Amino acid sequence: MTMKKVILFGGTGKLGRRVAIELQRQKYDVTAVVRNHDKAAQLKNIVNQTIVADVCKAEELKNICNGFDIIVSTLGKSVSPKDNSKPSFMKVDMKTNCNILREGISASVKKFVYVSAFGAENNLNLNYFRAHHIFSEKLKCSGMNYSIIKPPAIFSSFVDLMEMAKKGRLLTLGAGDKLTNPIYEGDLAEICVNSIVDENVVIEAGGKNVYTRKQINDLIQQHVKPGQRVMKMPIGLLSFGVSLIKLFDSNAYDKFAFYLEVMRHDLIALKMGETSLEKYLSEKLYLE
Repeated sequence: MTMKKVILFGGTGKLGRRVAIELQRQKYDVTAVVRNHDKAAQLKNIVNQTIVADVCKAEELKNICNGFDIIVSTLGKSVSPKDNSKPSFMKVDMKTNCNILREGISASVKKFVYVSAFGAENNLNLNYFRAHHIFSEKLKCSGMNYSIIKPPAIFSSFVDLMEMAKKGRLLTLGAGDKLTNPIYEGDLAEICVNSIVDENVVIEAGGKNVYTRKQINDLIQQHVKPGQRVMKMPIGLLSFGVSLIKLFDSNAYDKFAFYLEVMRHDLIALKMGETSLEKYLSEKLYLE
């Protein structure tokens, strides 16, 4: 039986790397699109081959999907404050994925698996969510078989919080009482790959445990530097600061507006993950 050929976008990210591993485990022939040869080296022992291309440049995507059966995209602009890349959420998460979709349709690709964001349709005033929602709707209308996977958050998105905790700078905004169930990227990768055989599905996938935002911060602090106090900040103070940021840096504003929004609402998806945040934190610190 011939292995189905998958082209993977976003494969060097924390989730994308886990997806690449899971695709290989399930015996797919995997090609990852990477930005440069250094990125290609990171995936050397994980994928069958790589293609070097700047995905934000439409001309470098020309015919890139030819010969593939399946597209998997975990591609998206990072929400980490450390990410200083210039392209916006609308450019990366929406427009670039639209360009990939166009190439996929032209190449008669049969399936597109896309990782979106839980609750995107409820927050269209924010570019992070709006970009994900617009592309998801375009994918649904494309005629291509799709899987749209929508996690509330993945565990690796808390790495920045771990670094803050080590320095005694971890903050809980407001009461920290809003609930969410983030999912381990390894569990989410399995859900993504398993969905390849599904027909036109939207899967809202969360972890097995629900936490308040305060509980997440307390867990991180306990694992990283026990005894250190987690500081508190009035949410109104951050809201004021975010409004000022908008005047100077639209990318930074989009990120901090996203942080502010998720702190104000419960984000609880179907409990599908098997790994707990406690286990993830313990294993990550052990590996370090």
